[in-house]
Amino acid sequence: MKIKAIFFSLLLCSFAFAGPHSSECVKAMVDHLKADKYDKAFDAVLDDSPFLKGNVNVSNLKMQYATVFQNISAQYGKPVGFEILGTKTVGTLERTGFLIQCEKNAWVIEVFEYNNPVSKKQYIVDFKIVGEEDAFARYGL
Repeated sequence: MKIKAIFFSLLLCSFAFAGPHSSECVKAMVDHLKADKYDKAFDAVLDDSPFLKGNVNVSNLKMQYATVFQNISAQYGKPVGFEILGTKTVGTLERTGFLIQCEKNAWVIEVFEYNNPVSKKQYIVDFKIVGEEDAFARYGL
């Protein structure tokens, strides 16, 4: 009986830590997308990540995502909200899937977050838009 209780507690904890930091970033991204500020939407998710800034050409990536966000808004309509689909944690890395709800349809973004054990800070190290097949495979019942 104790083993079942421990397992259930661990299962709840794995879903409870759905990255308040990444949720705040995605909320800001959705707010910018509502206002058609596509480059600001990218900035909200990038969140001054030292990893991204040191390892990729941020200006090129920002331009690419601004175009992608603009195309998604044209097809799906403006965002009306978002919800957390699920979170997986591997050590200090966390992957959270977010369903971005829009006027015509919904799309999924995954945010990868690093929880730095030394500085106790969280920052996003990667994010990507996920296709429907992958979203159902990772977050469906």
